Parts: sequence; structure tokens; C-alpha cells
Amino acid sequence: MRTLPITLPFFNALRVVALLGLSQSALLAQAQTFKIDCDAEASIPLMDKKLTPAKITIELQNIGRHVYFNVVGPADYQMRVSSLITEQYLGANLTTDARLGAHKKNKTSGRENQITIDRESVAYAGYNDTDYQGKSVRILYDGKCKLPKP
Repeated sequence: MRTLPITLPFFNALRVVALLGLSQSALLAQAQTFKIDCDAEASIPLMDKKLTPAKITIELQNIGRHVYFNVVGPADYQMRVSSLITEQYLGANLTTDARLGAHKKNKTSGRENQITIDRESVAYAGYNDTDYQGKSVRILYDGKCKLPKP
């Protein structure tokens, strides 16, 4: 079987063009992360316990119709919530004109977590079902956030 001499260079050039195109589309799919700092408080009503207040950062992303929240701070305050629906989780986008938010439920364990941020007051509220000192509890969160300076 005889091949044309331009075959190999042609396919190498085609491969480079395809890779460049894919890398550009991958850049377009990435969402910008918006970060806000908050002074947060937490409590566990089941144990009648207040946790030590903490400074946290909430990272928000919006990709298509899905919202993603990542709370960064002390261990008891950390959580990830998204509106994404997967085999393991049921997510819901709680965003309205008045607030940003998401809710997530583990289909197997039934554990839930939720976060909302009021658009006007920038108040933060949420909850997270987790293990605390060997017990399955719901930790409630609230606090005040500050928008970053432009």
C-alpha cells in the first residue's frame, strides 16, 4: 500500500489545530471564582452548643445553570454545596432575585447541606449534616459577609 508524502505532515498539523481548539474551549468552560470573607457563627441545636465564631471565606462559582459554593475555614465550618445532580447527590439551585444559594442531599445517607447569601445585606446562612463528637448532628451557620473592594 502506498501513502501520499503529505499524509503525515497533514495529520500532524490537523492534530495541532485540534489541540489548540480544544484548549481554547476548555478555557471558556472554566468559571471565575468569586470570593467573599465572612464572620460566621455556628451552633448545634441538638446538643445545645455554640461553636467558636470564625472568619471564613466563601468561594462561589456559576457554571451554566449550576452554582457551586466552597466554604473555607476551620474544620467545623467547611463544606461544599452545589446544585449539581449526580448519582450520589440531589442538588438544587436556590438562587432568586433576593439571594444566592444551593442545597445538596446525599441520596444514600440522607444527609443534607445548604447555603444561602442574601444579595442586599450579604448575610450568610446555612446548615450541614455531619458527625460531631461521634454523633450525627446538623450544624447551623449564620454570619455577615463583606463584598470585596473593587
